[in-house]
Amino acid sequence: MRRSSVVGFLLATLAGTVAWAQDFPTFPDHPQDDEPSFWFREPNVGFGPFHYVSMALFPSLRSGFETNFPESMPSGRFDLRLTESWVKNSSSSDLWQVDYEVVRTNIGFSWALSDDVRLDLTLESASRTGGTLDAVILGFHQAFGVAIGYRGQFARNENRIEIQPPGGGARIVVDKEDPQPYEQAAILTLRDTVTYGDEDFPALAWSLSVRGNLAPGDVHRSGPFDLGASVGLVKEFESIHLYAGGNVAWFGREDFFGLKLKPIQWSTTVAVEWRVATDVSLIAQYLITSGSAEGLSDFSRPCHELVAGFKWEPRRGLLIELALVENIINFNNSPDFGVHGGITLRW
Repeated sequence: MRRSSVVGFLLATLAGTVAWAQDFPTFPDHPQDDEPSFWFREPNVGFGPFHYVSMALFPSLRSGFETNFPESMPSGRFDLRLTESWVKNSSSSDLWQVDYEVVRTNIGFSWALSDDVRLDLTLESASRTGGTLDAVILGFHQAFGVAIGYRGQFARNENRIEIQPPGGGARIVVDKEDPQPYEQAAILTLRDTVTYGDEDFPALAWSLSVRGNLAPGDVHRSGPFDLGASVGLVKEFESIHLYAGGNVAWFGREDFFGLKLKPIQWSTTVAVEWRVATDVSLIAQYLITSGSAEGLSDFSRPCHELVAGFKWEPRRGLLIELALVENIINFNNSPDFGVHGGITLRW
């Protein structure tokens, strides 16, 4: 979507949630030990950004590595998290025609080995589908008077990828006959919060991850494991938390139906969290992910995704997240539109 729809998307998302939460205090203090939150127990630490990774065409083929930010999770606690991302990928040029939806499921289990160190095991699976988001996207364009652009070239709820390889030859065609899931993996992550900071300095965390594939998928892989590392910072200013961090992953030499993929992929996340109530935060984050294809125009340039929504802790140890996903800048190599949701249990 173009700039006007991006602005409308952010305003609609944030305005709706602010209206729902307007009766709550704007600048709440950290909850004390007898209050319900399990997340606001250390300085500078909040609910954190959404557990969302790029769902663009090529990054989603080998997803799972994300930036891990400092979290307040006391020793001996456990997390069980389920997140779902559902996005529409749609773009057109002389070199490709892309029109399909992605549904990604992520199940994560965390164990706090100490107040600062935790171990995460995550299982993820992503599949392509024709889906039903076309009607939502076109309805949004019509409601705000935004042109539909190249979307008029596609049949509704299509599930098809056509790419002309940069070196020539037959076009790569992937359609609804392609076996699903097209990506499935397990990720083991060691996370360490180096410091929770103070009034002057931010909290800092780093992580190391290893990723093993559980299904053949659509990528011809050079080895059984991939490696990733991340660094994340967060600084609190009264009811506002500011996040910045990034991760880098190494996959070796891989290809997608003969199309070469870059061996190294990186991403950067910046986010702002506004704690509008003791148990509610509005969150907006900006994710940039490096282009994964080699020599393929926009698909070789970074993906840009905006994610905006809220996190809500309705009761002690239960956290709900819900957000919308929108593209920006590189529209050919970013999801056209999407939704993201999740639920976390901490005990």
